[in-house]
Amino acid sequence: MKLLYLCINDGSDTRINKEIKTLSKHFEVIYLGIGRDETQAFVKPLCHEFHLVKGHHKSIATLIRYVGVFLKLYFTRSFGSIHVINEQLLIIFSPLLWWSRRKVVADIFDSIFLRSSSRVIRSLQHWIYRLPSTIIVTDDNRLLLVPEVFRNKTVVVENYPYTFTDVQPKAANDDELLILYSGSLGVTRGTQLLADLVGLSSKVRIWAIGWVYDEPTRQLCEHPQVTFWGVKTQQETMRLASACDYILSVYEPINDNNLNASPNKIYDAVQAQTPVIINAEIKVASFVEKENLGYVTDSYYIKNTEKLLGELISRKKTFVFDQNLSQRYTWEAVEGKLLKAHQH
Repeated sequence: MKLLYLCINDGSDTRINKEIKTLSKHFEVIYLGIGRDETQAFVKPLCHEFHLVKGHHKSIATLIRYVGVFLKLYFTRSFGSIHVINEQLLIIFSPLLWWSRRKVVADIFDSIFLRSSSRVIRSLQHWIYRLPSTIIVTDDNRLLLVPEVFRNKTVVVENYPYTFTDVQPKAANDDELLILYSGSLGVTRGTQLLADLVGLSSKVRIWAIGWVYDEPTRQLCEHPQVTFWGVKTQQETMRLASACDYILSVYEPINDNNLNASPNKIYDAVQAQTPVIINAEIKVASFVEKENLGYVTDSYYIKNTEKLLGELISRKKTFVFDQNLSQRYTWEAVEGKLLKAHQH
């Protein structure tokens, strides 16, 4: 059976890679994404067909070409199922998807509806969520944020990593601090905090992996105490993470999407045996504190960076990772729920 996988990623996103690897075992996956080149398209070898529209997803011309490729695929292939990442594409293709006899699965891990409190936007959510046969969210908290009328067709497929055993020795001395900054790198994800820390002490180093979203972050990545590794696979990222003292996982509390973030970094921390740094405003921070998985700051907006630096160094070896958690929080344990969403 053919499965059309719609997203605006170039095939490098960690969660998308996990999903494609799982789905490709049971479907002929036809991938349609957006990107500037295919050098980071880690999913390409797993796909029956791989289509990457050249350009940036915020470009109107790129989106028009993307729609054109979708229409060609839609009318020339026979799909048993269509997997749509996030609501934007669900809205764009809704005229055809409403009348399609194919199963539509909406995979929501970065909801536009959680970034706005507008009644108009909320009413649009109630309209568009009627379309898919199944809605996927990343944790139980986000399940409760789905309008109640749609929860019976919503399934939680957690953002867990693959089992990881190649844990490395810590690369920093006892009086030093090495922090992993990974994923979407930007001013709402902790760039200023890291800039303050490297400016405060030469004993602070940063390893950055992922996608740089703004100028302050680009400048941070050029700092002599920062090593920018580019985009890496999940296993490569985990290997580097395991050598660090902490994994940064902070979110500026500016909207519901950030407050209800479901960062894979927390579960990466369990596998890599490296604690996270997370801010107290984020709901999942209570889980981090309960399980002793990392350092919880009082706020995203740090007032005393020097005190924070001292505490991060003094406490970096005090976090203990339960082996039961390592076995429980793995992609292998939950990937069956993704397949079930398409097979029903």
